[in-house]
Amino acid sequence: MACPPIEANPINAGFGAVVTGVDLADLAAQTSDALLELAHRYAVLVFPGQFLSDDEHLAFARRFGPLERALNSRSDTRFSRLSSVRSNGDLVTANSMVARMLESNMVWHTDSSFKPIPSTFSLLSCKEAATSGGETEFADLRAAWDALDPDQQAHLDGRRAVHSYRWSQEQADSADWLSEEDWAALPPVEQPLVRTHPATGRRNLYLGRHAVQVVGEDPEASRRFLAELCDWACQPPRIFAHRWSAGDLVMWDNRCVAHRGRPFPYGQRRIMVRATVAGAPPPGGDNPWVLD
Repeated sequence: MACPPIEANPINAGFGAVVTGVDLADLAAQTSDALLELAHRYAVLVFPGQFLSDDEHLAFARRFGPLERALNSRSDTRFSRLSSVRSNGDLVTANSMVARMLESNMVWHTDSSFKPIPSTFSLLSCKEAATSGGETEFADLRAAWDALDPDQQAHLDGRRAVHSYRWSQEQADSADWLSEEDWAALPPVEQPLVRTHPATGRRNLYLGRHAVQVVGEDPEASRRFLAELCDWACQPPRIFAHRWSAGDLVMWDNRCVAHRGRPFPYGQRRIMVRATVAGAPPPGGDNPWVLD
């Protein structure tokens, strides 16, 4: 029996799409190519009810490039596991280190912007969903750039911002979850405030909670400016929220999308697993965060 065609139903005016008619555990090469085209068009793809195993999740992520290793050298380097359930089965309690780390993800950000070569795609899979709350919100930073007037665009174009993961985790009182060895591999880096997507040519803002200051400008004033710009960019009509169900997988493009988690009550189980596709290095260079 022939498989049904892939369907992509837009979520929010060309930003985000729910994709059906595809089995992510069993893809032909041409189907992967078609999904990549959809990812470039919509920036966020929601795949309901996939129920991927860890190996299937990793195999699907690798279709879009080599994986980026996780931050913590003491954990599984292939995945970032975002769970309210500890390895012994106990639930995470309020004000614990794990809780503060999870809460830090509830501020708008792009994954790996604090690395010299940021990631491309994140692929987040839901093993167990909270019964209330716990949504993930996405913001289209392409549409935010388009909404700026020419003078505003000219003011931002060419500027760079310092991104520091340590600084952003310190704001959430969760820096202790990494060792000094881990932090040594994560010094602050500079990123352009405006990026051009290499596949589509579309321009977009590039900012979030890891952006500490604008290079060459007053640290405190530019920090306030970046926070205000991010708050403005991540507003309707440029956002949507995904309500998770077990088995869902969502893939998004960190080069042009910001995201944040939403709160859910302590005492609820929520288990999420993320694989991340590493960014491509410049010609002749390398990316030390690529998994072997």
